[in-house]
Amino acid sequence: MAITTEVIEDIQQLTTLNFSSDFFTNAELSTALCTTAEWLTHWLTHYLTPQDRLFICCHRLGSKFIAIYPLYLKKITLGYELRFIGTGEPEDSEVCSEFQDFIIHPYYLNESLTLFTEQVQQLATCYRICFDNILSDSHCFHWLKGYTKTGWRSQHQLVGQRFVMPVAISETDQIKQLVQSGLRRHARRFTERHDIDVIYCNEQNQLEEFFSDLIQLHNSHWQSRGKAGAFSSQKFCNFHKKLASSMLQQKNLLLFKLVCQSQTIAVFYGFYHNLTLYYYQSGISSLSPLPNTGIAIHLIALQNAREKQVGHYDLMKGRSSSYKQQYVAATTPVYSINHSVFWLSAFQTFHKTLLPSRLKRWSQSVRLAFQKSFSK
Repeated sequence: MAITTEVIEDIQQLTTLNFSSDFFTNAELSTALCTTAEWLTHWLTHYLTPQDRLFICCHRLGSKFIAIYPLYLKKITLGYELRFIGTGEPEDSEVCSEFQDFIIHPYYLNESLTLFTEQVQQLATCYRICFDNILSDSHCFHWLKGYTKTGWRSQHQLVGQRFVMPVAISETDQIKQLVQSGLRRHARRFTERHDIDVIYCNEQNQLEEFFSDLIQLHNSHWQSRGKAGAFSSQKFCNFHKKLASSMLQQKNLLLFKLVCQSQTIAVFYGFYHNLTLYYYQSGISSLSPLPNTGIAIHLIALQNAREKQVGHYDLMKGRSSSYKQQYVAATTPVYSINHSVFWLSAFQTFHKTLLPSRLKRWSQSVRLAFQKSFSK
């Protein structure tokens, strides 16, 4: 039986396929958090523009899905760029999807990738392929490294490392596994305290309250450093409130806060997926009485993961200088790859470097001319 291909090009067509139940729950496949049906559909609802085009390539063997490529064509000035759904938003409201990949049944991997290459080659107005925050051992990384097209060139940028902690069988063993001795000391001291309450968000009507605390604490921390917090964008907030609601309904949300003397000192926001707990975001009060509130929320999260018999705690991407290296050694390099037609790369370089410098020199000459005319 031959593999058949189709391309989903609009959201209505996507909803009728119901691939979330037909494909994403297939036990033979492993998908990343940011390639779940919930993540993709909520992102499309909040971020896809009328100028963009879906390009979700589906491969079937009979009625069974054997591969899905969750992509879209983002409109750029001179055409389109091919991206994962969940990337390419405005910087001030981006959700920072990480570790996305093509979802392919391993038995049909090579055949499916060959068919996908043919589908991409037929995109006449696609002048760039951008895969951000992808793992070096992913299908998409190896596909794009081997993808060749006359007049195109690739740029690979190492943007961080993945940090994943095995969930130990006990809290004592978990603390022993922490890399930094100072962190182990703070962890032990936290376990000796009895003045911290942990309150979990277990009901839909609690979400607004928990998110209000999370947003306030997170943004206040970053604003104190002269930067806007991730939750400063209303679009970003709306995306996560809808996503959290879906995850809570499926019992895959971990949202809790630490309270000391009736004051919320920290909020944790993460998700369960494929026997892994993903740490996505948090907010910590500057008035927290704990010497290290970060280790406190991570210990509580790990305890919850232990109770659910989950194997891994994914701290997600971090740079080599990230605080995450105090918890666990990095596991896998994370890259962003840009593969584009040569003249588009030259056009970008001109606009980012040459054009601004020429405009700067021009504005300086105009300013000097005005100054001379007024000084006469």
